[in-house]
Amino acid sequence: MWEYASVITANDAESQRAGVSVKLPGGSSERQQGDTSTVLNQLGAEGWELVSYHSSGAGTWGFEQFWLKRQVGS
Repeated sequence: MWEYASVITANDAESQRAGVSVKLPGGSSERQQGDTSTVLNQLGAEGWELVSYHSSGAGTWGFEQFWLKRQVGS
């Protein structure tokens, strides 16, 4: 059996600020400290695997979404 999570980043090119949010199974979306790589590495250390990635952007902003999965049970 698998459980799924998503990581969403929104980047503002003018202010150089990035917001990273994580939505885990059964929980609400929570804003994280650190950059995207740090958050993904922390999730990887907890057994999460990257399944899919999507990126889009126009002008001064960008958006990325990562989908992850982790096996639970036997």
